[in-house]
Amino acid sequence: MLVPLPARRVLGAAVGLLVAGLVVPLVVSVSAGEVPELVLGGFEAPVGIHLRADGLGAVFLAVTALVGLVLTGYAAVLPAAEGRCAGPKGWQQGHPGFWPLWLGCWSGLNAVVVSGDLFNLYVGLELVGLTAVALVALGGRGSWEAALRYLFVAVLGSLLFLAGVGLLVSVTGTLDIAQTREALAEVADPEAPLLALVLMTLGLGMKAALLPMHRWLVPAHSSAPSGVSPILSGLVIKAALVVLLRAWLWAVPLSGGAQSHAAVQWLAWLLGALGAAAVLGGSVLALRQTRLKPLVAYSTVAQIGYWFLAFPLLVSAEHDDALAAGAYGAVIALAAGHAIAKAGLFAAAGLLKDRYGTDEIAALRGAGAHHPALILAMGLCAVGLIGLPVSLGFTGKWQLATAAIGAGQWWLIVVLAAGTLLAAGYLLRGIAPLLLQSEDEPAAAKPVSVRERLGESAVMLLGLATIGTGLLGAWLGDLLGVGAWW
Repeated sequence: MLVPLPARRVLGAAVGLLVAGLVVPLVVSVSAGEVPELVLGGFEAPVGIHLRADGLGAVFLAVTALVGLVLTGYAAVLPAAEGRCAGPKGWQQGHPGFWPLWLGCWSGLNAVVVSGDLFNLYVGLELVGLTAVALVALGGRGSWEAALRYLFVAVLGSLLFLAGVGLLVSVTGTLDIAQTREALAEVADPEAPLLALVLMTLGLGMKAALLPMHRWLVPAHSSAPSGVSPILSGLVIKAALVVLLRAWLWAVPLSGGAQSHAAVQWLAWLLGALGAAAVLGGSVLALRQTRLKPLVAYSTVAQIGYWFLAFPLLVSAEHDDALAAGAYGAVIALAAGHAIAKAGLFAAAGLLKDRYGTDEIAALRGAGAHHPALILAMGLCAVGLIGLPVSLGFTGKWQLATAAIGAGQWWLIVVLAAGTLLAAGYLLRGIAPLLLQSEDEPAAAKPVSVRERLGESAVMLLGLATIGTGLLGAWLGDLLGVGAWW
């Protein structure tokens, strides 16, 4: 906060570029089959802070670097909203705390994906959650209620997760994830580990906005400033998913006695059922929206549901490495594809709202005539969210369907098909009116500024990345196998 306002944008962009550049050699190293590890302070586990970059960590480091770098550029060039802080530096002057909060959030995201112990997962989650709440509050008085609700959910979710961690430590005597798994494999009484898993899952489900714990997400993502909404939906909620996967697949072994395994299966099936409800319910709610940002936000609720559909498959595929790898790969492909595509859609929605002063879909009718590249980029992002070929969304849905057939879970195919059709419907509802002719075009006389064109270029980069990353499905599968729990 000590850096003058004019210099924050330059410094923020430079730091973003540096962080993204440092991720590249790390991802290359993991791609070669290595698992880089670092013990901070010279203290080994269970005392020291253990950092570990495996396949899961490398994927989300790369996704965060890609999306974060583009969104950093987007925020740096974002013009002032209509009626607010007019001028070339309007957005920056209206949101002076953006850069330290965004860079702090990025640090927390990276810390979450490389943490090798449970406590530092908690610390990373707290950093991400608190900075995200503050970013929402940058939207002014209209966003403070949503930010306060988000704060309550973030704190409660963290406390539940921390309570679960405390139970695990009381049983195992260690915070190290690998040592926790080894110790739990020898525990005779499964009650404490099961309760810990339930508490952590509940807390992380709140943070991930799994239906019915999603009520905070739409107001927060819709009322946040244009430079913040893409960060929240594209990146922040992925932190909870990464920690949930660490807890289920790395820390707490899914095997055990009959009673223990039955309880884990029940919990996994509950998550699968809630995921199906989220896919269908979130899609229907998105179809009913008349504003673009809430439509995109409810789409996030639906897309989150796909991640949880895989949990029953992960449990039933406990002794089938191929099936487990397929279900696990599906979750990561869907989450990574969603991060890129949803960041692009929210960035586009923010540009349109700032230019036209509204995100009412009816009022944006005909906007495509003045922003053809922006509408094309939105279409490319929609391809990924629908799950059409040549996108990670398609790769993830294909892997999920294949794993479901292999496990005999045909109901998942029905949910996938229905969710895909509904996604096509609500995205068409949001984008198609922009391409139609409008009888009255109040903003047509105002030329599109250079800053707006640069913002549209950032959205186009995310749209192209949505398609380009779809060609990396095989590489993604190989990368996820590095350091996997199996």
